[in-house]
Amino acid sequence: MARKRGRTTSQTIALWTLKVDAASTFAVLGLCALAILRDYEGALPYLTTLIGALQAVTGVVLTAYFHKAKAENTKGGITYDAALGIVSNLDTVEETAV
Repeated sequence: MARKRGRTTSQTIALWTLKVDAASTFAVLGLCALAILRDYEGALPYLTTLIGALQAVTGVVLTAYFHKAKAENTKGGITYDAALGIVSNLDTVEETAV
């Protein structure tokens, strides 16, 4: 029987980043809705900035994770899909356009 492999550290970091981002986004949107329902007369730039900052952090973390995953899934300079002979639709479109 094969052993079940656990998550790597990079996967754990990526998942927790997504969880924190989602939870914070919903909390901020809830605060914005509460402010609107209570007829708040001010602006909400600090709350909306928080969403943007967290989205930027999530983008950086996920980009780094996917670059790492791509580098791990290569052998001899070619990707796993190319080694299996799997061609994506994008590759076939580019070849027919040339």
